[in-house]
Amino acid sequence: MNVHLYLSFILTSLIVLVVPGPSFAYAIAVGMRSSRQVILRNALGMALGGLTITMALAFGVAQLFAAYPTAFVALKFIGCTYLVALGIRTFFTRPEPKHACKIETSATPLLQGFIVETANPKAILFYVSLVPQFADPELGHMEAQLLILGATFVALQVTWDIALMLGVHRLGAIAGGLMSTKSQRIINRISGTTFIVLGLALLTQERPVS
Repeated sequence: MNVHLYLSFILTSLIVLVVPGPSFAYAIAVGMRSSRQVILRNALGMALGGLTITMALAFGVAQLFAAYPTAFVALKFIGCTYLVALGIRTFFTRPEPKHACKIETSATPLLQGFIVETANPKAILFYVSLVPQFADPELGHMEAQLLILGATFVALQVTWDIALMLGVHRLGAIAGGLMSTKSQRIINRISGTTFIVLGLALLTQERPVS
């Protein structure tokens, strides 16, 4: 594992997590309407979903790189393009009413969190676009590299999700202001700009020597 790439990955992951993304509204809704136990089970379910995606990504992408070494460049371009496209779409997304984000109660919180993470195309594309950017094919052992990177992202994500949902749960109605039309519009502008800059930065970055 390239230490410079790994540290860069942690920093990039923190930026991605702090800036509201695809699951932000869901986390806010869970925090506002659920008990602490439900919040923790939701977060655990999302973590298990993230690990499932990580394992599929690690072995799938590793096999792809083994068969087609030049695929890394193509995947990097596709991933960065997706981040830029997500940024543009987020920037121009219209705010939704507060009641638009509903929490289904037919599934257990653990299963619900798992489904939210694994059944969301945006979440899957996010893993595919971000994680492989920080693996180094020249070092080999791509499965191990991708598993470490993915597990690191999941650990950071679940920590952030729990902190966010518990914070919203504690603040209650005050946090509900984040779901107002004006607040959503500002959040979308900031998030969109950040994703665009991140995508362009990853596309133009030079890999440090191992």
